[in-house]
Amino acid sequence: MSTPRINVDNHTAWGKLVKSWATGRDYVTFVATTAKPVPDEPAVGGPVPFPKPGSFKDMVAVCRANGVGLHFVATASTPKKPCMGDEPMGFVLLQGTSDISILRLPAKEKVHESENAMTAPGGMTYPLPPFYKDAFGNGTQPGAVRSMTLVEQMELHAERVGEYTINTCW
Repeated sequence: MSTPRINVDNHTAWGKLVKSWATGRDYVTFVATTAKPVPDEPAVGGPVPFPKPGSFKDMVAVCRANGVGLHFVATASTPKKPCMGDEPMGFVLLQGTSDISILRLPAKEKVHESENAMTAPGGMTYPLPPFYKDAFGNGTQPGAVRSMTLVEQMELHAERVGEYTINTCW
């Protein structure tokens, strides 16, 4: 049986957490300003504010503590259900480098599930997270992003990194 697809309720919080895990910087509690849109590197040898999780349980706990809101996506036969961290799931955190390319393919059954959900009579439309409406102005017309402040651009970046990670890497 296929493990249900996971998604997030708060793309900004998720993206900031992913960026923190990826870089060792604290994007979670950092308050971006025009003068300082990106947090500083952590002190050499100092603690990493958000260490990479080593298990699904650890990841869910950190997400819950930081307002991410992980949930299993609803299907026609199952309602949306929060991730609790005690689900029987394996967990692998994989991070590439600029010298290593990682091509991560989606699970075959996930591709089929998405296709079936969209092609079934009365099926779902292609889902876009709500932050696209903020970036594009109306959420329906792809094109140039509206004029954004640097702080808004950093928030959109966190949201996109989070969306990429949850959609492409999960």
